[in-house]
Amino acid sequence: MKTDAELKALVREKYSEIALQDKATNMSSCCGAGGCSTEVYNIMSDDYSNLNGYTEAADLGLGCGLPTQFAQIKPGDTVIDLGSGAGNDCFVARHETGVSGKVIGIDFTPAMVEKARANAEKLGYNNVEFRQGDIEQMPVSANMADVIVSNCV
Repeated sequence: MKTDAELKALVREKYSEIALQDKATNMSSCCGAGGCSTEVYNIMSDDYSNLNGYTEAADLGLGCGLPTQFAQIKPGDTVIDLGSGAGNDCFVARHETGVSGKVIGIDFTPAMVEKARANAEKLGYNNVEFRQGDIEQMPVSANMADVIVSNCV
């Protein structure tokens, strides 16, 4: 049996591969090509393209729903997205918080954080940031979030 550290290393490796793939390859399941593909994930997968804040470059097809639609995000809120990937939910949440809010994406995969930061930079967003870290020991201060979202983590 693998240790927790070995399992995390395996997941980190797979998500690093996914960060470099295109959306069509990733949409085969919530875990990317060749991983945990079942009808359940295909049924649960939702289309982000009609949401305000949607950014195609950040949509790797990894989500299993639209958590921002149920999060009751308000203008000025601070939102934390656990397992933020390339930033898809963060950019949708940013639209909800407006320029007075802040969105922090946390992902433990360096390649995903790099991709998300590049997406945010291209969009010119200065109130969205991405931090590398484990969600079991989040790299944020206590009690700083108004809303926490997560999608397929």
